[in-house]
Amino acid sequence: MMCALRRVLKEARKLGMIDAESYAAAVDLPHMTPQAVLLIVQKRANQASVDSFSPHDFRRTFCSDLLDAGVDIVTVQKLAGHASPVTTAKYDRRGEETKRLAVQRLGF
Repeated sequence: MMCALRRVLKEARKLGMIDAESYAAAVDLPHMTPQAVLLIVQKRANQASVDSFSPHDFRRTFCSDLLDAGVDIVTVQKLAGHASPVTTAKYDRRGEETKRLAVQRLGF
């Protein structure tokens, strides 16, 4: 998860969306093991009375939100660190309405 966060921060820095100082502070975050992240997420989910939640839900939400915002699948693939857009497509939960709106853009 931290690798994906660093990748997104790096892209944001390249695009001038965050300044050098903020970037440096963010990428210098201490390393957490996957188990530590899981325990924190489970604890917070229990506190919020959420039945089932995992760190991977952040990844799904990240990809889904980018796709919902109209970001192309190849860009989402790169930000997520997927080797193939086929993997990224599995995160696409947009429904029939999105398809209908896409066809409308063509003027049919």
